[in-house]
Amino acid sequence: MNQSQPIAGVRDLHYDLRFLGEEGTGGPFVLKAGNVSYPLIEHTSDTLSSSGFHAESAVPYPTHYCAAVPHDRSKVKLIRVYGPADDQGIPSLKATAISTSAPDKVYSAADIAKSILFLNPSITVLTAEHSDIILDHMNDTPEISQMAFMLEQLKDNWNTTKLIIGDDGKPVLDKTGKPFYTYELHPYLLNLTVDAAADIKKKAYSDETLRGVRWNVQPGVSHISTNHSNLAASSVSTGGYHYNLKDGGPQYGVSVQIEKLTDKFELDLRVTNSYIRHMSIYATFYKGDGVTPIEISTDELLAILRGENLTDVQQWKDALGEAGQLLLGSKSLKFISTVSAEGTFLGIPVSDATSMVSLQLPSAEPIGKLRLSIGSLGNGNSHSDADPTAAWIGIGATSLMDLVIPTISLVMTVGTESSKMFDTLFKKITFIAPTVYSIYTVVKDIINNSSNTGNDVRDMLTSFADRIVSKLLTGTEFAAELAAILSAEEVEEAIPVVGWGLKALAIEGTVVQLAQTVSEVITSPRVVDFELTVSMDASITLVPGAENGQQAEFAATAAYYVVTAQYSDNTTRTYKGDIPDPKVSSLSFELKNIPVGGKVTFLAAIYSHEGWLVGGGTSALLDNMLTPGKEQLVASVTVKQMLYPLTEQTTYKHSQLLVQQNGRYAWQHTSEAPKETAEDLGTGGSGHELESLAGITLNSNLGLLGYTWQASGMHIPPVDGGDGENLQLYAFKNIAYGPDPNAGIMNTPKGYNKAPLLAYPQFGEDNGAAVYFYLDPTGDTKDGFHLRQIKPINDASVPQDSPQRAFDLSASESWGRFNLIPTSMAYHSNGYIVAVNPAYPVMQILQVPSSGKPDGEAPWATIKLGPGTREGLLLEPELVAIAPNQTIYVLEKGNQRIQAFSRGGHPVSAFSNAEHPYWINLAIHDTTQDIKYLAMSVEIQGHIYVLSQYGNGYDANQYYLDIYTPAGSHLLTQQGLVASSLAVDLWRNLYTLNFQQISSPAGHTEPSVSEWIPNTPKKEGSL
Repeated sequence: MNQSQPIAGVRDLHYDLRFLGEEGTGGPFVLKAGNVSYPLIEHTSDTLSSSGFHAESAVPYPTHYCAAVPHDRSKVKLIRVYGPADDQGIPSLKATAISTSAPDKVYSAADIAKSILFLNPSITVLTAEHSDIILDHMNDTPEISQMAFMLEQLKDNWNTTKLIIGDDGKPVLDKTGKPFYTYELHPYLLNLTVDAAADIKKKAYSDETLRGVRWNVQPGVSHISTNHSNLAASSVSTGGYHYNLKDGGPQYGVSVQIEKLTDKFELDLRVTNSYIRHMSIYATFYKGDGVTPIEISTDELLAILRGENLTDVQQWKDALGEAGQLLLGSKSLKFISTVSAEGTFLGIPVSDATSMVSLQLPSAEPIGKLRLSIGSLGNGNSHSDADPTAAWIGIGATSLMDLVIPTISLVMTVGTESSKMFDTLFKKITFIAPTVYSIYTVVKDIINNSSNTGNDVRDMLTSFADRIVSKLLTGTEFAAELAAILSAEEVEEAIPVVGWGLKALAIEGTVVQLAQTVSEVITSPRVVDFELTVSMDASITLVPGAENGQQAEFAATAAYYVVTAQYSDNTTRTYKGDIPDPKVSSLSFELKNIPVGGKVTFLAAIYSHEGWLVGGGTSALLDNMLTPGKEQLVASVTVKQMLYPLTEQTTYKHSQLLVQQNGRYAWQHTSEAPKETAEDLGTGGSGHELESLAGITLNSNLGLLGYTWQASGMHIPPVDGGDGENLQLYAFKNIAYGPDPNAGIMNTPKGYNKAPLLAYPQFGEDNGAAVYFYLDPTGDTKDGFHLRQIKPINDASVPQDSPQRAFDLSASESWGRFNLIPTSMAYHSNGYIVAVNPAYPVMQILQVPSSGKPDGEAPWATIKLGPGTREGLLLEPELVAIAPNQTIYVLEKGNQRIQAFSRGGHPVSAFSNAEHPYWINLAIHDTTQDIKYLAMSVEIQGHIYVLSQYGNGYDANQYYLDIYTPAGSHLLTQQGLVASSLAVDLWRNLYTLNFQQISSPAGHTEPSVSEWIPNTPKKEGSL
């Protein structure tokens, strides 16, 4: 803001109303700013001249003006132009605009477009300085011109007056007997807001000047790095178990942190919310088994609450009245607090939004778990039995304070000095509680019926908007109470336009639109659970493994170890320790306060002083609980020596090629890699052509490679019936990457028209149970693309013609579904599948259920993030991979980077050596050719492998392998490693899916597979 100009003063406002046409410009017109009306007068040649305009100018001149309108440059408001009233006394709405600190201007159709977009709750800001920034982004948005053109075509019909009708079929009347009404936007105009809003948010949500105003970022936590000798977690102990926070997030914009936990079971938890919403916090206490909820009365709850929690819950209880008590929870699920957005209310400073939960854990019996269920407006993909009960207060508070109040505030005029007013509003439970209950009564059926609609929330939000306007805002008591708090009379005046922003937000709620925009709140689950659980200590022993009859010992250069604990349902932990003497027979150490429950696998990696990986091993898959007869979990890991460090001089050499010999597969040792490139696709013999390749993955426990391709001549029918003899179909296959590839052979009995991607964990149970999936591509956006379970084998004793070696594609159970078909997927060991598609700037996160479901009941993946250039946003996400420490890496072609995320969709500060801690800038080898990123994979230490193709891929020199260090530095480039995809095992061997065509023992067309190994170092030193 230019501080040289006075803050308050007067100014002339000028309007160009020619877009209304001859019938729409007759007048008389009134301009309304705040609660004051001013005549809008038609310009004459004299008034134009005196105002500095010239009628003969080629630049459009204004048609009307309003003289000496008070203007405070520190405030922002919605100004309206009204025309003659209809026969019911309702004035016609001719124009709207956002008035800010900007200098004098001529308002036109484009300003109506901007004001409609500005009222979208996901775009609104309430300070003049930040409003100007948003409006500047609109000036650079091409869709504004499209909206202005539509306004010119619609003329006076760009909005129509609609009476609000009550349940009795009659108009709802205000206190003076006049009908309530709304100005309904023309559907053509409303539909144009979708692309315009997406473009504006793409810019605004990457604008650093709007950080903390319109957007915020809570850095994610993908794993917990802990020195086992000095853990700082607060805990109390009993019988070998302790209480500890299982996973504090952040998850979907909310996080929980332990502030205090004493041996008297006094607990303080800090809850933080970074999205623009209000949330309700509920608690459930579980018995010692961690499964059975404890019933607790309201009086018993009040007896254990402390500080502001006690006061707030008592006030909510009193303010809700008898009918509203159901919002406080059930017999075991109890409301204990609320939390709002951080720092500011759309730019206006407000009190600290962090909520402190203070209570004393019940002591009548051992508490096995405390669950916090934190809820608000969102979709039904919660995976929580507390949904929607734990969300009702959050839904009501968000509806009131984040969806309705901003528009009312703009009508009444707001600025930074409104801070005290909003603080008063947010703390006035005697007003908020009954209002929240009113919202619950009018929207409960909409929310309850939306549980299985997945991410398509348009219809739900549209109905939600109608109910809020027609049922809540027309309540006389509500309007009077809100007006008293806001010290304004304009609450009822806002009713006709409040619905604009809500419906604009609703129209973004289709899956297609959510995939193209930033919609943090409505793409989040309604309820997010956090658990304070029992924890324990563990004793881990690293034992050197013997090979080829040699003495068992650690590598002579061993200097330190990193142990990664991968949990089936918890955040991965990593532990680092020194090895003072590599000649010891074993290394033992203790881990403190690790989670309890589910399964755990310990990965050990041994490094030299220079950072070379010189040994590694994996424990068995263990039950994650105290070892019988011990007060610890006891585990051991056998460590084998390794000889392949990564240096700048490292190159990968071709080692083995999958071939077919005498009716069986075999690994052929050869240093000669296949010569075929992308040019050779589609060139096979008659009816036998390899058409395309769709990726390769591996699983270390079973020693399996799985890959997908498209070809003709596979002698399999399509899944939808018919003769597939001459069709180009997709199929997938498993082989073993051990000495006998035939041990793991499995084939698809039918083919697909789209690529069925595979999702294998790096580790899985030895029997392959319930952890291996493929994407069924036969779905659609409406009903979803389903994840199906497959059960692989690696057993040489199973005959090659056994039915066990055919994937069962007839399974009707779904393990979850995606709205947007993935082109790249990765398996997170916590039980999540993460997927991307470059056509959509989002990441889909699917929490895999504990068992399969009928298709119509399967859970949906959550759609997160949106388009942009800052951390936490994406452009053209091509590939996704997950490191052993469970950091999610997304390769973005649009931003030319690899960005790190947690499984909650939050950016992770993972790269200490990169220019930016949240991402790595990709190496570019030729700026004149288009780049196709083919594959990304991660090895045990966290080195990231990226395979890319430049141009058409017809020449071997158009293929590049780039490796990046865990800290984010570019380590090496190897040109000429020709493949369509790759996967790296934990010990740095590469497996590639080749462009070379071979025939299976049954004569089916398929690609070959290669193994590549790194060379041993030529000199000391490593990065």
